[in-house]
Amino acid sequence: MFIFIQNNKKNHFFNDVIMYRNIFAVIIGLSVSLAEIFYAIKWIKKWFEKIQFIPLKKLQYVFIYAPPEFFITLFFLYIFSALTGGLTTAFFVQNAKKAYALLTGFILFIIAFIHILLYTLPLWFEIIILPIFFPFSYFGGEFIEFLQKKKRIN
Repeated sequence: MFIFIQNNKKNHFFNDVIMYRNIFAVIIGLSVSLAEIFYAIKWIKKWFEKIQFIPLKKLQYVFIYAPPEFFITLFFLYIFSALTGGLTTAFFVQNAKKAYALLTGFILFIIAFIHILLYTLPLWFEIIILPIFFPFSYFGGEFIEFLQKKKRIN
């Protein structure tokens, strides 16, 4: 009986470590995705003469005066950021990689929804950016699981 209690405490410690590792993995995945989105806006803004001199502190005006090509490019970089956020999360999580990658996609979805509420964006862009975060973050988790099954990564 005493050995079982001792082993249970030992397993409890490792479960806590795994829980903190998973939380840390989601935070890393979110920070990678959000950094990519921020730098994508900063980088794409330089391509268009109409908005290149508007400072990022006035992001609302960047979105108001931006041409449609800005939003199309930003859409593809949002896809890329969701994919790399899911990849990063799944890489650091020990079990349930796709589930934690989907959690990252869900949190990115909430952030994008708040972003839509706070800033004036074209309607077509508001409609198409919301459903991209779930599947592409899931594909990131799926890709990491695929690589681990093929023994390409640990």
